[in-house]
Amino acid sequence: MPEGIILDYAVFILDGRVRMYKVSESGREITLYRISDGECCPLMSSSILGGTEYEASVSVETHSLALFIPTPIFREWFDTYKSFRQFIFQSICGRILTLSKLLDNINFKSIRSRVVEYLLEQAEGNVIKTTHDTLAIELGSVREVISRTLKQLEKDQYIALTRGKIMILDRAGLEELVE
Repeated sequence: MPEGIILDYAVFILDGRVRMYKVSESGREITLYRISDGECCPLMSSSILGGTEYEASVSVETHSLALFIPTPIFREWFDTYKSFRQFIFQSICGRILTLSKLLDNINFKSIRSRVVEYLLEQAEGNVIKTTHDTLAIELGSVREVISRTLKQLEKDQYIALTRGKIMILDRAGLEELVE
């Protein structure tokens, strides 16, 4: 789903995962958040309720099952059912906090700290399966900056880099680097 359209349907992800992101005029991407099992996009809800254009793009990351509800029915349910209205507001509140954290990270943390934090959060055991490009998109940076940061972390023996994988060698040392 591209950015800047008026939505005809509200979409609820019943199973799977989709990524919500923005693209700058220069073509750089930043991941805003992900929606998965049983969730809906708060930007979508706000767009439908406010009658405004949708202000993000969507990428399906895993095989997904979605429920499409026509916007007039979505609005009717919002007006009629308190539990539905609470679900929508809880979704909006949760994602506002996620976006607030994203803005704090971009504005107040060094790229090194943001990379380290991401690696620690995403590690399955001590392995992160990702690319420099993907990391740049996730963190709202450019590949060159991410590559330089990862190479320095490797030189300092906190991580080891291989194609498509990053191995954590010194988790305690990385944790000390987080601002």
